[in-house]
Amino acid sequence: MVRSIAPLALVICLATQSATAGQIEYPQVIHTQYEAVDQKTGGHFVLWSEREKIFYGLDQKLFPGARYVDITQVTPSVGSITLTYVEVRTVGSTTSDYLYLAGNVRFRVSGMTLKASNFPAGGGMIPSGP
Repeated sequence: MVRSIAPLALVICLATQSATAGQIEYPQVIHTQYEAVDQKTGGHFVLWSEREKIFYGLDQKLFPGARYVDITQVTPSVGSITLTYVEVRTVGSTTSDYLYLAGNVRFRVSGMTLKASNFPAGGGMIPSGP
């Protein structure tokens, strides 16, 4: 009887203790950089902002592939809107396209590898070794 109550009492004690969360530092800055696996054809990059879609690499004649994409997302303070700055260098271009967005921004990347990120390790968002 005592053996079965002891583990239960330990679980109850651990469950009632509250975890202390650390303060989040602001501004929050998230930076990621992707590079095309094949520099000649480029990679695919699709960005959604509210109801608008921006394509790179969907069709080589209309939307040339992206050679690299550099994304910086900034949240200035608690509860503020996230600001997103995107630099896209397309195949065959010597200048980059720059996109400045506010609010919810999502993107999908394919045919590209993650080259740099400031995400903490363990989340799958840091470059893997060679």
